[in-house]
Amino acid sequence: MSGVRFAVLAPLAVAFFALVGHPRAMEGQSLLAGAGLGVPAEPLEARSRAMGGAGIGLSGWHLLAADPAAAAGLALPSVTATYQPARVTLSDGRSAGYARFPVLAALHPYGGNAFWVQFSSFLDQEWEVRSSRILIVSGVGVRANDLYRSIGGIGQVRLGWARQLSESLAVGLSVGSYVGTMERSFIRVVEPADLGSDVEPFVITGRWRASGKTAGLGIAWDPNPLVRIAGAASWSGDLVLTPFAGTIQEKGTYAIPIDLRAGGTVTLAEGLGLAVGVSYADWSETGRDLLDESTRGAAWSYGAGLEWSRVTIRGRAVPVRVGARRVDLPFLFAGEPVSEQIVSGGIGIHFLEREGVPLARLEIGIENGSRKGGAIAEDFLRTTISIRVSGN
Repeated sequence: MSGVRFAVLAPLAVAFFALVGHPRAMEGQSLLAGAGLGVPAEPLEARSRAMGGAGIGLSGWHLLAADPAAAAGLALPSVTATYQPARVTLSDGRSAGYARFPVLAALHPYGGNAFWVQFSSFLDQEWEVRSSRILIVSGVGVRANDLYRSIGGIGQVRLGWARQLSESLAVGLSVGSYVGTMERSFIRVVEPADLGSDVEPFVITGRWRASGKTAGLGIAWDPNPLVRIAGAASWSGDLVLTPFAGTIQEKGTYAIPIDLRAGGTVTLAEGLGLAVGVSYADWSETGRDLLDESTRGAAWSYGAGLEWSRVTIRGRAVPVRVGARRVDLPFLFAGEPVSEQIVSGGIGIHFLEREGVPLARLEIGIENGSRKGGAIAEDFLRTTISIRVSGN
């Protein structure tokens, strides 16, 4: 696979793609994370996940990474944290778990403006593959055990501003930078019985630091009390992966596409809302930077969900949500496109309210999904838990 720059770690990339057609053991987040620059780790909180991953145009005011204008109506200082454990199962029954914090954010209103800082996930690159093979050394077969491992991921730190321009119109802006590190290693251990116990393992390791600029713009419009429509665009400069001292591979630079999102919520009946959302990004230029045809070009996602907000337990509001979503992943796997199909559900619990405004709430979203790329199929169960606390 000549010329492939696999996240600037060419030697391991070649070895990995030579292996993935017949993997013997796998651990980590997802074997499909090995393709391209990783699996997109969308910074969606639990309510969005439960409602089909719309992530934009939801009713009310929230700190949403994909919807900069959604914070405009927050009148109290707020802190939001999201935790996401998940488990991935291959078609042969092998499974592995992982956990991440996809969104951490804090907001402070001042003079009719909402100012916020946010850390969010972007690309996840955690995988581990093991392989056993026979090497021919001086005409003799030698058993070897290989371990291919990738650790880390890429996130974004953003500073944002949002404001209501009128009762029906809000806007939001953000600027930020990529952050994070990635480490890749290849370890080969030869069976001592074949060459002797004094043969040390062969190890190659490389580490890279992510950098690059990002910016976002969002708008939310409420044409009437029953409808909200929103749109957002996220621009990115080149993603730069700079090797740490001691890493022999060169710096890699990759174009990241503009991400366009649109969505909205319509009230179908008292307490019942329907949310829909769509996103689009063209990864073709990223594929050219990877120097191979590892991207699908246009990547779409579609999602929809229902929220019933009239459920209460002991006087506390407990919204109930269901949804479904389809997501095109940007990178091909073994030359085949990869997509996710997801069904979801969840609840919210308002622990403390003041004049109808939730001051402390817990949101839970559960997604049951599947993805397939080439000969690899995966099922996953993903739980997202978000907590938001507001107050003076």
